[in-house]
Amino acid sequence: MVEHIHWKKTTNPDYLGTYAFDRDQEMIVKIKDLRQEKIQNPNGGSEEKIVMYFEGDVKPLILNTTNMKNIEKALKTPYMDEWVGRKLQLYVDPAVSAFGQIVAAVRVRDFEPK
Repeated sequence: MVEHIHWKKTTNPDYLGTYAFDRDQEMIVKIKDLRQEKIQNPNGGSEEKIVMYFEGDVKPLILNTTNMKNIEKALKTPYMDEWVGRKLQLYVDPAVSAFGQIVAAVRVRDFEPK
């Protein structure tokens, strides 16, 4: 059987991305911390974003509005300090409209995993 390796796995980016998931894989993570950080964007500038850190050997995830809304729904609270220590289920949505095109993106399920 041939092992599929996403090319981005070989570049070791600093943040969690779709490359970290095998086909149809979902990931349950436990939130360790949230921080506001300056992130480099693709056109060379930078912007402040909320970054979520997890327990274990999982890279941090840059949060967007869609994922934060799903986290609020899953954890039943809009307060980020109440998210720490809770679990989330992550997956890859292959059809997200972003930057004028359809791309795959890491998404958060809108329920808390057991």
